[in-house]
Amino acid sequence: MTVEGNRVTAAVVADEQSQDRCAWSFRRTVLFWWGLYLVIQQAERLFLLPEALSIETPSAGMLAKTLVTGVRADLITATLGVLVAVFLAWVTGWIRSAFWRWRGALREGSFLHRGGLVAFSGLIGGLFLFLLTANMGYYHYSHQYLDFVFFEYLDDLLAQGPGQASQAALQTEAELQEGQRWGLRLASFLAIEGAGILAWSAGFKRTGGLSLAPCCSGRASNLVVIVALVAGLTGFHLYGPWSISSVGIPSSTYYLLSQNPIWYGSEALLGTFASRLGGTVSALVHLMPLDEAVRAAREALAPGATFPNQRYPLVRETRIDRGIALKRPANVLLIFVEGLDRRYLGRTLDPRRSADFERWFIYHAPEVHPQDDRASATVERIRLTPFLDRLKEDSVYFSNFFANGTQTARGLFASLCSYYPRQGTAVMKTRYTLDYLCLPSVLGKSGYRTEMVIGQNRDRNYDHIGLFMARNGLQQFFDESDFPPSAEKLGIGMTDGALFDFLRTRMETLRGAGRPFFLTTLTVGMHHPYTVPAFHPEVRVLQQHADRYVAALRYLDLEFQRFFTGLQRDGLLENTVVFILGDHGRHHGSGRTETERWTGHFTAPLFIWMDESVRTRQTYRPRTVSTVASQVDLAPTILALNGLTPHLSPFLGRDLSCLLIRDCLQDNVAFLSSVYDDLIGLADRDGLVLYSLRTGTLYQTDLILEAPPVSRAIDDPAVAARYHRLLALYVSANVLLEQNRIWSWNNLGARL
Repeated sequence: MTVEGNRVTAAVVADEQSQDRCAWSFRRTVLFWWGLYLVIQQAERLFLLPEALSIETPSAGMLAKTLVTGVRADLITATLGVLVAVFLAWVTGWIRSAFWRWRGALREGSFLHRGGLVAFSGLIGGLFLFLLTANMGYYHYSHQYLDFVFFEYLDDLLAQGPGQASQAALQTEAELQEGQRWGLRLASFLAIEGAGILAWSAGFKRTGGLSLAPCCSGRASNLVVIVALVAGLTGFHLYGPWSISSVGIPSSTYYLLSQNPIWYGSEALLGTFASRLGGTVSALVHLMPLDEAVRAAREALAPGATFPNQRYPLVRETRIDRGIALKRPANVLLIFVEGLDRRYLGRTLDPRRSADFERWFIYHAPEVHPQDDRASATVERIRLTPFLDRLKEDSVYFSNFFANGTQTARGLFASLCSYYPRQGTAVMKTRYTLDYLCLPSVLGKSGYRTEMVIGQNRDRNYDHIGLFMARNGLQQFFDESDFPPSAEKLGIGMTDGALFDFLRTRMETLRGAGRPFFLTTLTVGMHHPYTVPAFHPEVRVLQQHADRYVAALRYLDLEFQRFFTGLQRDGLLENTVVFILGDHGRHHGSGRTETERWTGHFTAPLFIWMDESVRTRQTYRPRTVSTVASQVDLAPTILALNGLTPHLSPFLGRDLSCLLIRDCLQDNVAFLSSVYDDLIGLADRDGLVLYSLRTGTLYQTDLILEAPPVSRAIDDPAVAARYHRLLALYVSANVLLEQNRIWSWNNLGARL
């Protein structure tokens, strides 16, 4: 080989070595910061663990699942942090190179400047540490991760003018005066974080920066790092971050601990900004000015009430002298039945008739006495809900009850938090870090044990029900992962029979705890595609019917009868009030007219039933009530019955307890909001008015949907006042929700 050839070969080798050193430097930097981000997040979770243990003692399995899920969640955030640092360093390097080219100077080096990568990685690491420190302090204060309450507190603290002292400032000053208490906690936290950082740095250096050189070439090592980053971004799960929010940890304390505080706080911060931007708000106030809407809404919701806070204009002082209170707090069993439509109750179906709802609705057999099951004895005519029909006779049944929304998450929000559903994406999905006053929170603060059981995954539709309920007072949330392996699963979740079996075990456990409890559940069997077990001959016959909803309804009635009568027989309903309702009406539009198909989404029933140990002539008289009511009335009613009505509340519903013994509240209204048709409506004693936001058309009909709908002009004197009230409720509720002016635990919580 010539001397010149040797020189070329040496140059090539040197160039390859130089490239490998650059690649090695990049790999080493990325791996170091990637691991460091993970370490500082894990250190914070371990620091919070003793406090979680002081709240609730978990099983070994639950604790292990919490910690493993936490590692996966932190790994996702750590990977995002590294990728952001790499991207910013690349942009900086590109700008640097472009600048020198513009100056006519040639500089060696790649766009990815190593100094920039280190600087941005350090900046992101510092931001992580700052957020984790704030989260640590806030968790100690509220047992929550950084949420809207924290950012509201921060905003109040920073927004005070000269010479002013906000509540946030006074609270901060009081905390600072106890420096020894919080100072020791902060020093301990920073010491643990520092120890973790030092241990990682020393270990990283000792292992040669996790060198891959012995087994891989420079390019292969880079590929290994890239693959690891992709895997880390998914949290080593096919569904990525969703697998974290959907993890089956029933305890709200440990479910929250398994989540990542950085992305939880980031979503809260984004929600804060979203509530200030006002894009949706401007479109709403174009329909009606907010001040006008609030005035009309106040008169519709609580005539004569006092509204003491301008920042939260629908928060009102509550009168507690008109309802009924039990002698002692009762257990509350709240059962949401998926898609339970009151139009189908009390019906007898001839399977030989047409499957079309409009026709069988006309051809239904004459009413059968509730105690007579002969209609269910043959397949010629099948009573769809014989047990619910009998229970109706022993309950206070609301014949003009309405769901406020058209989807499960909206129905749960309206029922548990007594506020109207958002017209856009559901509140539980997009606003779960914001401030509400919900039924589980008030009950929990009053000594109740609060639990929920569902037959699906807690985050199946990415609706964040688990996160929302953990934020708003639910102590235990059981989903399909908590059911025994032998539990039957069909369709989209556990069968109603398996759900009721699991619910019974929770009733037994809660009754043995010696404290009042709130237990709620949601069935899934009557959700499309209506797949239910065909164990009963009538269910098998009805499954041949083109409308499979009726088979699912018959199955639900059979399983609920088994569940309910078993609880009665074994004394598990002692000192218990039971509420049974639909989370909404039937999913798929059905009815004789287009208006009825629209309104059918809202026609849910409500049963209120009391055990013999609770009822007296002064508190309970089974009957059918014609007063208009809706889901937002549930929370005020449950609290009033148990003597727990807060002195101040943002509830849009009213206490219905007086209706348990007499006619009252004839002026009550129900606001309806459908995302399917951009439809809003108002039900009152004069009937229904429905307004299409999409077409601008207004219709009027009766409450039982028998009269043909009549089209009206919005200025028609016959409906003008009701249209104005409808628009006022729509605008005020949605604008205040978007601006997060519903409730403030920080400013108003002490007045409960």
